[in-house]
Amino acid sequence: MQYSFQGSRWWKFDFHTHTPASNDFGRGDENYMQITPEQWLQSAMEAGLDCVAVTDHNSGAWIDKLKEAYQLLNDSEEKPDWFKELRIFSGVELTVADSAARVHLLAIFDPSRTSANITSFLGSCGIQDNFGDDKETSTKTSFAETVNKIIEIGGIPIPAHIDGAKGLLHGKDSINPEIKNSLKNIEAAEFCNLHAFDAANAELKKEIDKLAKLSGSDAHKHEDIGKHFSWLKMSLPLTIDGLKLALFDHGFSVLNQEEDPNRYPNIYLKKLSISMMNHCGRPLEKPLSLDFHPLFNALIGGRGAGKSTAIESIRIAMRKDLQLEKQAPRLYSALTDFKKHEREKGVMLDKTEILLELSRRNEDYRLRWRFDGSGNVLEKLQNGVWEKCEEGDLQERFPCQIYSQKQINEMSSHPHALLEIIDRSSLVKKSEWNLRMQDLQEQVYSLLQRQRNLGSLLLNEENLKIQLQDVKNDLSQYEEKGHGEILKAYQTFRQQENSLPEENKLESFAQHIEELKNVISLPDFSDHLFDFSKIENSQLKEIYKTTQQKIQEVVDGLLQKAGDLRKINDEFKIAINSSEWAKKKLVNSQRYEKLVTEYEERKNQLSLSVYTDWVEKRNRLTNELKQINNYRLEFKNNEKRIEDLFKEIIAMRRELKDKRQKFIDSVISKNKYVRMKLVAYGDVSTLEEDYRSILGLEGNSFESSILDSEANQGILNKLSKWQLSKIEENALLGLIDEIKTITFKVATGENQEYHGKFMSRLKNINENNPAVFDKLSLWWPEDLLKVEYSKDEKSNKFEDLERGSAGQKAAAILAFLLSYGEEPLIIDQPEDDLDNALITDLVVNQIHHNKNQRQLIIATHNPNIVVNGDAELIHVFGVKNGLTQLLEQGGLSEDKIRKQVCLIMEGGEKAFESRYQRIISR
Repeated sequence: MQYSFQGSRWWKFDFHTHTPASNDFGRGDENYMQITPEQWLQSAMEAGLDCVAVTDHNSGAWIDKLKEAYQLLNDSEEKPDWFKELRIFSGVELTVADSAARVHLLAIFDPSRTSANITSFLGSCGIQDNFGDDKETSTKTSFAETVNKIIEIGGIPIPAHIDGAKGLLHGKDSINPEIKNSLKNIEAAEFCNLHAFDAANAELKKEIDKLAKLSGSDAHKHEDIGKHFSWLKMSLPLTIDGLKLALFDHGFSVLNQEEDPNRYPNIYLKKLSISMMNHCGRPLEKPLSLDFHPLFNALIGGRGAGKSTAIESIRIAMRKDLQLEKQAPRLYSALTDFKKHEREKGVMLDKTEILLELSRRNEDYRLRWRFDGSGNVLEKLQNGVWEKCEEGDLQERFPCQIYSQKQINEMSSHPHALLEIIDRSSLVKKSEWNLRMQDLQEQVYSLLQRQRNLGSLLLNEENLKIQLQDVKNDLSQYEEKGHGEILKAYQTFRQQENSLPEENKLESFAQHIEELKNVISLPDFSDHLFDFSKIENSQLKEIYKTTQQKIQEVVDGLLQKAGDLRKINDEFKIAINSSEWAKKKLVNSQRYEKLVTEYEERKNQLSLSVYTDWVEKRNRLTNELKQINNYRLEFKNNEKRIEDLFKEIIAMRRELKDKRQKFIDSVISKNKYVRMKLVAYGDVSTLEEDYRSILGLEGNSFESSILDSEANQGILNKLSKWQLSKIEENALLGLIDEIKTITFKVATGENQEYHGKFMSRLKNINENNPAVFDKLSLWWPEDLLKVEYSKDEKSNKFEDLERGSAGQKAAAILAFLLSYGEEPLIIDQPEDDLDNALITDLVVNQIHHNKNQRQLIIATHNPNIVVNGDAELIHVFGVKNGLTQLLEQGGLSEDKIRKQVCLIMEGGEKAFESRYQRIISR
């Protein structure tokens, strides 16, 4: 894997190697003494080393040879397959004659130091001959004196194999003044066993724990180079100063492990380019360009230097600005102004372009935003060429969190905003939860509407019974006079007659058959198309003729059948008219006609339809009353289903709370300064607003009935003050149910204790739009996120965030934002409200915990965030000729970057002193 970005990274470093310049190289095997510098380098490179310290016994003879051989390889147009970049640190392993012991001490110097420099140093220590020998040759200076000499000329003293043979602490299990003095100016030591002193005397262990523990191969054969090593975090150029800083800061900058600690997040920003923006990226051919590190990037510079411009440009390119409309309306308004043209007091020009390159799962993409809206929005790097690709959901494909100091303040003032962040997490997935909840709510709404309909039907039961009795009485009187039998018989015969076939039905069939004779026929044979002198054509005509004859036979047969049907039809009519049924029908018709004449003479209308209507009405009412029982059963079942659905909804609210709390605990359970707890239904910040919105009660109307905090009255009063009244959290659901019950009783007139106009308004709603109360029945306040903070991790005393200062609130929220997630996190100047103690104790710790799993980009004025947060890459902004410029980029181990931090950031020197005090004090 290639690491082409600027800034700090982990380097594989072997601190202790030998060459043929050491007399014991090869352990007596002459073949090893014959190896070439190129062979030696090949072994180091094949071991995957990035850095190597050449530390021969009391000699620096091979340092120049190795550097010259490396330069030749590096300059070669065709490099060997095994070649890789390698930094060669000059060094030497000294034999120090201290007291009765002969102790080995490594001296590591800058890569720029030569063999001559090492020889000169050895001379200062009293070694002027027998170079390469560790048995007879030793320094004339004591261990402590030799250490000081190394430090004086800019080197690093490292006791070699401190726990092994000829090691400073070999066989020691306690400390004495001499050893303590020897360790006084030591920052690092090479260990054979990294855990050698874990069970040592407490005082000795304390001294050991101050040291950077290093592994070196102590290779006396070239194939052993790199068998043991340490990882050092530094940035280019690799110098002795950068190494010193890493060793001193060993808690964050030294690792002893086999696995390569250099890792990319799955998604990170690679490069930002801004062209032709007012005060930035002008002229067109000189865009403002930032190459980002995959881990922690710090943007520094004076106020107005352009840091926020870079952050907002990222937000615009990633199309994150639309999210602000609801989350932070004021910031959204400011960003909208920012995006306006220069003529409208914005910062954009006609040709303004923002390009943002990202890496997503080892594939490179580029987002484009132009003021004029032209160009591809999303491109993918294919074989070295940017090609347009489908956008899809940019928010989902390229997740990223961007927060300004204003947003953080908003969240600290209203912790509910944090729930939106929590709810977007993969553990909670509230968007999916919402769909399930909406489905349950729709079921409840549908059932409640059905219950109202069923209720109306059930109320009509008594009226149906009265109607049924009336119609039964009418039918009874009518039928007692015998009229009913005549009418019923007449109706029956009419229905029977109507059910018989029409008289001429069979005649119609016969006609259809006769019509077929003109249809069933082959078309005429086309004689003019065929030459009948040919046998095949004559044969075809004969086939045609034969077929026509057969068809004619079928048609003749059909015509015969048509005649048969007419005969059957006549026989059918005669049989029906002479049947007993026809005779009885005739008698009934005569009786009916007589009854009609009788009623006409009395001028009283007689209608079979009246009687029929009565019968139908009786049947209908009877069926409706039977259906009422079904409705009653359905109503009862619906009540049970609604009850079960409400339980499901409550269970889903509990599920959401549990998932939220689980996520919170996974993020900050180990945080010593911040803790968060959810209270189910406890967020009453929008209680009155929600209540009025559901019922459509505008403004401050009906204040005394709804909520009058000063007068301590209103339906919502008790719930609105639950925290002040110290009401138990488990009682909140009961208070909410009480609010709903009182409201329903006022609407139905059961409760007459409130203001007359308020009661009239609710009654009117209930009569004209009762579904409004369905919404109220499914309303519960949001869960309350209680955030607490501690000023002192040891006190274990937490206070409610609402009682904290602006700085304490912002620090707690910032700690949370830094505690979770794998997507890039971009924060613009979060420290404006923070004090340094909170930044150091809270924010910086969270940066260290979080930055190795995600990319951080923080624009800041606070040096503690940059220095103690151990930024991998620092971007230094400034203004030249009225334009934002990137003055420098680099890691903290680079002198130019440290100077800029101290120059630009108030308290920069103190930040470096707090981190590197012992080095700087020398």
